[in-house]
Amino acid sequence: MRTTKINIVTVNSGWILQKIAERIHDELKNLCESSISHEPDETADANFYVDVQNCFFGPTKTFDIGYFTHVHENNPQWINPTWFQLDYIMHMCTRYYDMFSNHYPKEKMQVEYQGQTDSAFTLKKPVLGVFQRGGFEGKGEGVMHNLISRPCMKNYKLLFVGGGWENVMRACEQAGVEAEHVTDESYENYPAHYDRIDYLLIPSLWEGGPMSVIEACAKGIPIIGSNVGVIGKDLEIDYMYEPGDINALEGILDSIMEEPLKRRKKVAGLSWKKYAETLLQVVENNI
Repeated sequence: MRTTKINIVTVNSGWILQKIAERIHDELKNLCESSISHEPDETADANFYVDVQNCFFGPTKTFDIGYFTHVHENNPQWINPTWFQLDYIMHMCTRYYDMFSNHYPKEKMQVEYQGQTDSAFTLKKPVLGVFQRGGFEGKGEGVMHNLISRPCMKNYKLLFVGGGWENVMRACEQAGVEAEHVTDESYENYPAHYDRIDYLLIPSLWEGGPMSVIEACAKGIPIIGSNVGVIGKDLEIDYMYEPGDINALEGILDSIMEEPLKRRKKVAGLSWKKYAETLLQVVENNI
């Protein structure tokens, strides 16, 4: 552990700022000597103020570094000259870095995004519901066996409602695909299960209906289905593929996840550990 000591100064109240300070402290104490308080510590190498607007009231004998949040940028009185007595400022976003650039040296500022995108926050898996009996080829037994071996399924969870999917469930377990099987076929319980899914999936090779398509439409749930029964002929659905065309089905599932994966990619790699490492580096580069 490095001998650098950083004291985090935080507000007495303000839930999110306290949580931010605590998370930075939790990671920082694994890298150096770290403390957290409501007052600056002049025995520390640096005081880190979370946030500048409510915690920093003037320079100390240490290296004073501020975490700036936000102000009403259209207010002509937004500038507080005390802020510019800080030795360094870490901004949450470029907007305030640009605003401060007219009053404070750019080389004493940086933008560092905070937050967690690894263990604490994972990508939400859409739930694909299969609401029909399984156990034979016409209902898509082979399609489901094939589907769960495809890479796209790592981003989804399956919910089977109806008997006959035991073999597919075992295959899901072996493939590491998250799945749940509800064997209770009490029809009065079906509506509640629809509330648990994001998409209805029809893997069938042939159908007369199926009833689940009507039910999903009544619930306003988007449908991914093969061109069977009422699908395509009587009812247009959201995503249709030809029966048994597993490549087309996989393409649909990949396309659905494109936007969520793009959103996650925008913040990939952010963590409180990374933030703490950057803060320590700033302090050590300046003391």
